Amino acid sequence: AGIALDNVSFEPLTQDDAGTMVELIRRNLENYEEAGSVIASTFRRLSDLYQGYQSEGSRFIVAKDMSAGGACIGGVGLGPLHGLPLSEGMGEIRDMVLEESYRSRGIGTRLLRRALDEARDFAYKRLYLETTPQMEKAQKLFIRFGFRAITQGAPQATPSDKLPCYFVLEEV
Repeated sequence: AGIALDNVSFEPLTQDDAGTMVELIRRNLENYEEAGSVIASTFRRLSDLYQGYQSEGSRFIVAKDMSAGGACIGGVGLGPLHGLPLSEGMGEIRDMVLEESYRSRGIGTRLLRRALDEARDFAYKRLYLETTPQMEKAQKLFIRFGFRAITQGAPQATPSDKLPCYFVLEEV
C-alpha cells in the first residue's frame, strides 16, 4: 500500500510552498532533543525559509505527493557551508525532512540524490551535514551515499550522545 514513487515530484521551493514546508519541518523536529546547534540553526532558518535559499549556490528541493493534490511531504536544502563563498566549493546539506507516514519508501533516498545532483551542478567539491544523535535512520541513509562521520574535538554532552552527528562527503 501507499504512494508509488512515480507519484512524487521533486521541485524547487516556491514562495507558496514555504509556509507548508516550515510547518512540516517544525512538526518533524518537535520530538527531538536539542543537540548542539543542529536544531537551533534549523529553527533560525525557518523564520524566512524561502529567502534563505535564494542566494547563489543555494537550493531547497520539495517532494510533493501528486496523488494527494501536490501536497508537500518532504524537502532538503543545500547551500554554502557557514556562509563561505560558493567558490570555496564547500557546501552543506540541511533541513532535510520527510513526513513520517512517507518514510521507508525510497523518497528520502531520491531527495538526497537530487540534492547531490544539485551540489554537482553548483560545483561543490565537499559537503557537510549535521544530525542529532536520535536521527539514526537518516544517518544510515547518509552513510549509504558515502558520507562519513567526523568527530568533533569537544567532549560529548551526555553519555547518550554516542553517535556521531557531523558527516562529510569528501567528493561530491
